[in-house]
Amino acid sequence: MKKSNERRSLRSLLPVLLIMGLFCLPAKQALAQTPQSDGQQAYNWKPASEVKTIMIAQVNNLNQQMPGFTEGTTLYDNTLRRVAYFKAIIYEIDRDEPVAAALENALPAAATLGYSKEASYTSKVVLRALLQEARTMLTN
Repeated sequence: MKKSNERRSLRSLLPVLLIMGLFCLPAKQALAQTPQSDGQQAYNWKPASEVKTIMIAQVNNLNQQMPGFTEGTTLYDNTLRRVAYFKAIIYEIDRDEPVAAALENALPAAATLGYSKEASYTSKVVLRALLQEARTMLTN
């Protein structure tokens, strides 16, 4: 008797499950945009001369703040990292590198606090944040 009740329950449950399954299926094919990697995205970069001016202003501003920071603290190191990165971007722009390439090529300077420490010193998360900060400043 118990088995027949279980069969009836399963049989009555089957149409409900089928209907629920149909609701889960899309009515038509949805076209989702695939996320692009940073290398694939096209950015509207500012001209190289403007990029250089912005980076010089940032370096000057950060250098004015540095004397107020205690050497060896996180704030000091992060500011030094930004200065090193921005100076390296200027260097890359002076070498006639495109802005996108300049940002990428300058990352080792940020990773090593201006080439003064080993390359693994700075985490990838921090480097990505620096790259994003520069990208935001240097795009229209």
